[in-house]
Amino acid sequence: MPIYTHKYIRERAQELIDRFGITRPPVDVREIAERLGLEIVEMTQDTWFFGMLLSFHDEFYIVVNKLLSEPRKRFAIAHEIGHFQLHRADMSYTREKTKEYVHREADVFAAELCMPAKMVKRQSAEWYNDYRMLAKIFEVAEAAMYERMNELGLVRRIGFGWNSVDPRRV
Repeated sequence: MPIYTHKYIRERAQELIDRFGITRPPVDVREIAERLGLEIVEMTQDTWFFGMLLSFHDEFYIVVNKLLSEPRKRFAIAHEIGHFQLHRADMSYTREKTKEYVHREADVFAAELCMPAKMVKRQSAEWYNDYRMLAKIFEVAEAAMYERMNELGLVRRIGFGWNSVDPRRV
């Protein structure tokens, strides 16, 4: 199983966004899953369980924990779409601890799918880099949006404590 660069992973997520003509947030990850032929099954699970991609008789399913908040469900679905797009040819990663990197790859994919860089930058300019407002617009957790804006260079450190967003970087 190959190890992918973050650039490659983000490009694969952006390809889906472009393929399905998504131009404004929030990205409908449930619709993307459906259009890829993935059925989403919500089940009540233990709190440690977020989601998983299952293959059964050449059909793929995303199982997601019904108890998660909606933003967390969306990210879990996007994470599993990442596994489907990047790793479906070799599902052995589900049983091997040595392949933990595939989950980080799926997280990178999910972040780009839920919070595409171009859309985040555009919305940041419109909303004066208010990560709380952007979290609502993109239907993601505030912490996830803050981290995404930080990855995109839209956050700068000030003083001793709290961070603010640098509007010059948008």
